[in-house]
Amino acid sequence: MDLNLKNHVALVQGASKGLGRGIAEALAAEGCNVILTGRTAEPLQAAASSIAQRHGVFAKAIVSDSGDLSAIPALIHDISADFGRLDIVVCNSGGPAPGGLKDLTPEQWMAAATLLVAAPAALIRTALPMLQASTAPRVFFVTSTSTKDAVAGLLLSNTFRPAVVGMIKALTAELAAERVVLHSIAPGRFDTDRLANVINMQSKKFGKPPEAVKQAMIDSIPAGRLGDPLEMGRLVAFLASPQSDYLRGGNWLVDGGMVRAI
Repeated sequence: MDLNLKNHVALVQGASKGLGRGIAEALAAEGCNVILTGRTAEPLQAAASSIAQRHGVFAKAIVSDSGDLSAIPALIHDISADFGRLDIVVCNSGGPAPGGLKDLTPEQWMAAATLLVAAPAALIRTALPMLQASTAPRVFFVTSTSTKDAVAGLLLSNTFRPAVVGMIKALTAELAAERVVLHSIAPGRFDTDRLANVINMQSKKFGKPPEAVKQAMIDSIPAGRLGDPLEMGRLVAFLASPQSDYLRGGNWLVDGGMVRAI
């Protein structure tokens, strides 16, 4: 199927590795030019160079922290100057601090609210004039399975990830006249560096070998394996295409069947 994404321009945050990289790769494979953002210049530039060479598209790396509200105007200005258009925005950041009510400070609550809700909202508002000019404007939020089922020890994620889904539902109606389509992509357990770090932390916490912790995670997934970031990227590419125009405001679990919640 031709997804009709050739020469579209996509902004993908947190794209030097992991899920963001998988999304950028999948969009580039469909002919999208991509802007990759992240906090560290060297791996970000390496990812952009690799994507450009592999897929024959234009890929630009911009060092930018997705949680920094003050950086958004300059980011959108650079995209406008370099590309003159923006069709797809992928809001993707690291997760907030782990912990429960007794562990978390007021500052951590405010930081999580900014990272997961306020900063993406500001990004969409700033990018809206360019999105309005697109033939198929799309906005994606990479969220979590905590949008469907609370995860033990992640109070901030359990609070603000569902808030993002609420924002998407509200904006789906509010931005309908501008034809902007929004979706949440809720990943389960994927084979990424971030998951490897989680495995190592749980290994130390519970005194189990990392291999045992990893296998227990896999055993909880009906698909019997961890996800490949490209699998999530291909879903984003389909939802970004004009072929999926009637699908709007979705919260798409990509978890190998792990979440049992209805």
